[in-house]
Amino acid sequence: MKLQARDLSRLWPALGLALLLSALGAASAWWGTRQAIEARQARQQSAEQLQQIQSRLRQARDEAAELHQSGLRFQALVQQGFFAPANRLEWVEQLRQVRQALAIPAMHYEFQPQRPLENGHGHFLVSTMDLFLGLNHEMELEPFLAQLSGRSNALILARECDFSRAAGNDPVLRPGPNIQVHCRLDWITGQPSEGKTP
Repeated sequence: MKLQARDLSRLWPALGLALLLSALGAASAWWGTRQAIEARQARQQSAEQLQQIQSRLRQARDEAAELHQSGLRFQALVQQGFFAPANRLEWVEQLRQVRQALAIPAMHYEFQPQRPLENGHGHFLVSTMDLFLGLNHEMELEPFLAQLSGRSNALILARECDFSRAAGNDPVLRPGPNIQVHCRLDWITGQPSEGKTP
């Protein structure tokens, strides 16, 4: 069977419709693929944004917990009297009480003038003390410093301690102790910013 021109003229509309449907199918497939790619990219961006938000939220919670702990420490220092003016008479009484409680044979001390603590940005003051103790044995020093720190509103830091054997009558220390100790202690107190109360 041969196709004639008349048959071809009848096929053109069907071929045109087929071509049009094929083009529409290809366009739909391209559009669907494009939408899927865009949806995948949007999902990925949303996941990244969610991860960033969760990270910032965790960081904010950590910072809030840290601020809360700092606030509690600050309140404890305020209640302890850390920001009260330095009271050397009270410190001397604490020294006397600890010496008496531990039966330390001899004690002598000298305070240096109070000064701002280096790198303390003006918020901390330090009073350095030269402490001379006559001990029965070297193991008495640690309890002495621990009890002194527990009684004081100041933060007490032992910068250095030198031990030596007691030799005869020392003019500073009364006779009797076996060990002589010279410690340099820093008594640190807080100084609230001007115009502000802690």
